[in-house]
Amino acid sequence: MVTELFSITDAEMRERYRALVRLVYDAGWRGAGSQYPERIVQDMRNYLRYVQVSLGSVIDGKPLPVREEPPSPDRDSPAVWLPSSSSAIWSDPADGS
Repeated sequence: MVTELFSITDAEMRERYRALVRLVYDAGWRGAGSQYPERIVQDMRNYLRYVQVSLGSVIDGKPLPVREEPPSPDRDSPAVWLPSSSSAIWSDPADGS
């Protein structure tokens, strides 16, 4: 699987985007996390939000949010992935969260 991101010049941002692609691939193609289907959907939604906020920071010329390890879809836990840092980005009323 190759993800070309020529327009994203920040190496850390490229890695965050690639991690999102891997997560979606693992869940959708490999069926990873299938024992917890609701959790994997929430994990992807939350990590997507994290990547969106990161991209917004790059576009605005601001520092990236703290680096977070992406969720592991094969983990043996029903707990939903959330970033470790509390931030207003996770309670944005504009997106209904």
